[in-house]
Amino acid sequence: MKKPLTGLSLILLAAGTAAFAQEDKRPTGETYDQIFQRLGDGMRENIIIRGEHDARTDARKHKRFYTDLQPLADLPPYRPAKQLTGTIRVSGLYLHDGLIKDQWIESFQRFHPGVKVVILPKGTIASGAVDIETGPRISDRLRAASQYEQATGERLFEIDWATGSYDVPGWSPGFVIFVHKDNPIAHLSVEQLDGIFAGSRTGGWKGTTWDPGVARGPEKNIRTWGDLGLTGEWADKPIMIYGRPLKYNIQLGFERKIFQGGDVWNENTLEYSHEANPDGTRYSSSVEMVRDMSADRYGISFSDMGSNRPGIRAVPIGASAAGPFVPISLTSLRDRSYPLFIEQWAQVRVAPGQPLDPLVKEFLTFMLSRDGQDGVQRDGKWITLPAGRAAEMRSKLDTTGERVDPHALGLQLDQLAPKKWDGESPDETGRTVATRAYYKTAFDLSGLPVYAPAAPVAGTVRMPASGQLMGGTAGKALIAAFNRHQPDIRFEIRDGDLNDDAVDLSIGRRWSSYFAGEVYDFQLKRDRSPREIQVATGSFDVAGWSPAIAVFTGRDVKLKGLTIRQLDGIFGGPRRGGWVSTTWRRQAGRGADRNIRWWRDLGVTGFCADKPIDVYVPPLKYHLMSVFERKVLVGGNMWNDNAREIPLALKNGKRTHPGEDRVAAAVRDRCGIAFADPGVKVKGAMMVPVARDEASPFVLPTLKSVQDRSYPLHLETYAYADAQPDQPMAPAVREFLRFVLSREGQAIIQRDGKWLPLTAEVARAEAAKIDLALPRVTAK
Repeated sequence: MKKPLTGLSLILLAAGTAAFAQEDKRPTGETYDQIFQRLGDGMRENIIIRGEHDARTDARKHKRFYTDLQPLADLPPYRPAKQLTGTIRVSGLYLHDGLIKDQWIESFQRFHPGVKVVILPKGTIASGAVDIETGPRISDRLRAASQYEQATGERLFEIDWATGSYDVPGWSPGFVIFVHKDNPIAHLSVEQLDGIFAGSRTGGWKGTTWDPGVARGPEKNIRTWGDLGLTGEWADKPIMIYGRPLKYNIQLGFERKIFQGGDVWNENTLEYSHEANPDGTRYSSSVEMVRDMSADRYGISFSDMGSNRPGIRAVPIGASAAGPFVPISLTSLRDRSYPLFIEQWAQVRVAPGQPLDPLVKEFLTFMLSRDGQDGVQRDGKWITLPAGRAAEMRSKLDTTGERVDPHALGLQLDQLAPKKWDGESPDETGRTVATRAYYKTAFDLSGLPVYAPAAPVAGTVRMPASGQLMGGTAGKALIAAFNRHQPDIRFEIRDGDLNDDAVDLSIGRRWSSYFAGEVYDFQLKRDRSPREIQVATGSFDVAGWSPAIAVFTGRDVKLKGLTIRQLDGIFGGPRRGGWVSTTWRRQAGRGADRNIRWWRDLGVTGFCADKPIDVYVPPLKYHLMSVFERKVLVGGNMWNDNAREIPLALKNGKRTHPGEDRVAAAVRDRCGIAFADPGVKVKGAMMVPVARDEASPFVLPTLKSVQDRSYPLHLETYAYADAQPDQPMAPAVREFLRFVLSREGQAIIQRDGKWLPLTAEVARAEAAKIDLALPRVTAK
């Protein structure tokens, strides 16, 4: 059973400074939980990293890096068809903070005196906070795009309105491929870059649609310099790749440009992340990555010209093998003859079959005109659109909105929380009944603490209306039972999010804590971490209620069981580090020596003994993959680069069950392996027992082994709340959580029949965290 947080662990988490006592960042072989308990959740590191980032951005935002103004005669001047009135709201941090803001507002309002232009640093079209959203492309982030399309029924409408910079960090500098100065390679094509940086794939993402047409096999992998035609000493040398963590937005853009939306990377990529050094300074990923690559004759990296340094050189790139092969420059970015430019995107809402809102269309037209583009170039960082591309985008403004086909290949299934994804995964079966009790087993709860209110408490607790807690029977029952003890506490059940201060308490899946996840967003907004309390164990096999993760093979694979470390070796790739909460920890790394790619390496005999292990997984952008990464890959996001992704699919006009599809593929393969929830039923599939480590027993997932957590790949259900530094949680929230963790509260969870009640050991450890007052974390 997983050891709960001890008093010492709680003190380390409360202090938030443990990471700065450590100087050795080499891989340690620890589990995710061990690293988290020893080094903390990374709040202090993130303050340092974000603070230095903001300082550097502040130093650039009012500076003009490019001063050679172009005439822009090939772009039409802005000429409004008629006068408009109203307010147009546009979001974009660099729009807001740069030189462009005032010019765009003044210029547009000169044409439309009755229009108020508001440019905000943040805001999304999904929330309705703005009319035009600029910044990282929504459709590159599958989960965000899927949630938007599910909620609205609309396809995202987007245009690009500028090209990123040549060499200004933060302003989307074009991708540059660097090699060592001694490397004789003359040029590279986009297809060759795909072969170098990517793994084989079964498809790729076009928005929220999975496109199997961009699949490619391992025969197109390029792994040595000889594969690119180099001879002599270079012929047999492996290509050493230097890159960034795969959760960074820069990686998503590279996938779209090079992998045609695929998301499987060459597993030998060395990931460089922003980190905090022990002395409190920032370790900058691009600078350190290129520095290390400059000492490696056989290295290659993609970065930007702002990272250029002695010892390396940029390689000309061709869009096709036929060329032309173009070096990066301001000129080749302006005309986009250099293929690895980065677009600046704008997204807006438009109803299916309807035209754009007139004011939205007018402002987008302005952005694409000579007047709007003049503001881009006078800002001195981004690069103006080529006239042909601007014309293409202007013509797109006359199209009508597109309706989302609910059966679109790859789109996420209906979610139990339509306004907030509150489950570890959506209900892939489409058959879960939220109010049904699937489990009738009565676990012994006598060891759990009895709820005994110390004193009457008054106040209000605001909780989300969407999600499993209120969708099932548990939420209402918990509130009613608690109010019998504390009648002066009032509950407001409303749609909302803890990050937006709309609710006080959220109960459901574990929040995504990777870079750009909910925990990170919370930390960024408040300079503190949310309070995270386990309130239940996930289900055994109820889809949508955080079911356990089961491992399956066919009958030809004869296994006593697999350890978590062996699963990492099978499904994962070597990694330089991993995400432990919101912080990149190199302690989570491992080498290629721990890869397991052949069944014989596990002692398997018979038919599969000399066969490779064929790995079948969901697409890497599915939320379930981040859960598996946390549980098995120690927060790493580098996967076996021959993994075969199987998405949601259609059969006879109906969605299939992707978990069953993956397991069935592994069974047909005879020597394949897959994971899914334990409820999957496929003829010939064998469920593999899993051990926590080499010293632990192999355990199959059952209702009992998941509830008592002897099965290592159980999931947890969490509560999230806020508390000011050095202050406890609000009394009403604290008291309700104490009740949920009590014997009476867990009995209600048990009667609901989906999530499973906590063991006494876990419940007491989590209850001890409720009353902790965490100190303020600073960079000092």
